[in-house]
Amino acid sequence: MQESTNHIVKPSPRERFKGDRLRSATLSTALLALLSGATMSVQAAELYMDTQTQQVFTSPGENRVKLSEFEEVNAAAGKVSPEERDALEAKLVQQKKKAEKKKWSDIISLRGYTQFRSSKTTSGDNINLASPGDQFISNNKNFGIRRARIVFSGDVSNRLSIYLQTDFMTGPDTGGVTGGLLATRDAYADIYLDDKKEYRIRAGVNKIPYGFEILQSSQNRLTMERADAVSIAARDERDTGMVFYWAPAHIRDRFKELTSSGLKGSGDYGVLGLGIFNGQGLNRGELNNNLQKVARLNYPFKFDGGQFFEVGISALSGKYVPRAASISAPTAIVPTFDSKGVQDSRAGVHAVLYPQPFGLQSEWNWGSSPELNASQTKIEAAKLKGGYIQAMYKLDTNLGSWIPYAKWQRYDGSEKFITNAPRSILRETEIGVEWMPRPELELTVAYAKMDRTNVNTFVTALDSYRQVNANMVRVQLQWNY
Repeated sequence: MQESTNHIVKPSPRERFKGDRLRSATLSTALLALLSGATMSVQAAELYMDTQTQQVFTSPGENRVKLSEFEEVNAAAGKVSPEERDALEAKLVQQKKKAEKKKWSDIISLRGYTQFRSSKTTSGDNINLASPGDQFISNNKNFGIRRARIVFSGDVSNRLSIYLQTDFMTGPDTGGVTGGLLATRDAYADIYLDDKKEYRIRAGVNKIPYGFEILQSSQNRLTMERADAVSIAARDERDTGMVFYWAPAHIRDRFKELTSSGLKGSGDYGVLGLGIFNGQGLNRGELNNNLQKVARLNYPFKFDGGQFFEVGISALSGKYVPRAASISAPTAIVPTFDSKGVQDSRAGVHAVLYPQPFGLQSEWNWGSSPELNASQTKIEAAKLKGGYIQAMYKLDTNLGSWIPYAKWQRYDGSEKFITNAPRSILRETEIGVEWMPRPELELTVAYAKMDRTNVNTFVTALDSYRQVNANMVRVQLQWNY
């Protein structure tokens, strides 16, 4: 029912009490209705009083109180003292507030997604092909669940939001090799510092604000996995710490639009993000007294024609404590390193022209990270560089949304999260298409030509880690809920 402005009744000055309390507005309106001989029954018409504008409506809405709830007050008018009438009104107001108290199900939302995947090596060295970040890049892989996420989130109040995400198909500190274990992905609170929610502090287990793909949810990403060249900065994308975020309200709406519209946005991580983290990675204990510092400046432009373009810069710095183990060289050697950690610093740039319908996405970063030296005796800071470029085209048809894409990446640098922090050389091209017949279903088919270092196994005969070339086809079915 539309709002009606034909039932507006203003209280007379004589009947208005001091202040703008709900009591005076409601009582005076009801009394005027009775005294004027109105033939409409207050209870039958279900009139509603707006507590802010003091207007009467025939339909419910925000800040509106049903006048029939004050029938006891109306009946008592002229029969009791003003003090007794005030007490009666206060009692009814408290009863209404108690009845309107939100249940937990009104505050907390439940959602998630699952990725069901199959992969097959079509040619090359399928025996030794491996990736530390994706168990499905390896030999003898058929069906499996890559991710099975459940998210609990909600606004506890106007100044506090919570977010908890779990994954049922990974284990702590295993890189996804051990499936079927429940692991924490996010557990944080957003504390808003102002009513417009432009300034906030995020505390807990949360994503490190660096680059673009690290922040982009796997639920929204086109490609099977994040580019190694960027994700190596923060394997699993998360750590325990605190971040300060700032973004104007209209820009926060823009971030939301980029994800809700299917344009593959990264989400709302502010125009400015400044954070501190333990620095050892997700679900890993802190091993030194050094905090990792991170900063990100990012802005999504929206042009007159509706085209979105996002650009940003990021930087992180800290000391990382690697893991070392015996290397089976001519003699068993355990690499040494500074017990307080090895310098881990990098900076990057990213730019995204969203697919409307054609799009481009790219990231590149440079820096230094803990790496096993050439003599394999020490882990020390060494230079790194790498990035990717991705082209895509969004086509909306009667059969759903189609996004074909092509992605090329390269990386030269360390794998700091792997034992002994070996050097990785990576060149990879991936071509695929994502089909979304319905919002709750996505099917992706991709072909990848890979040239990557198997950093999981040191080969004594080669006196190094093996470089592997192979081609692979992967298929993924994702359902959202």
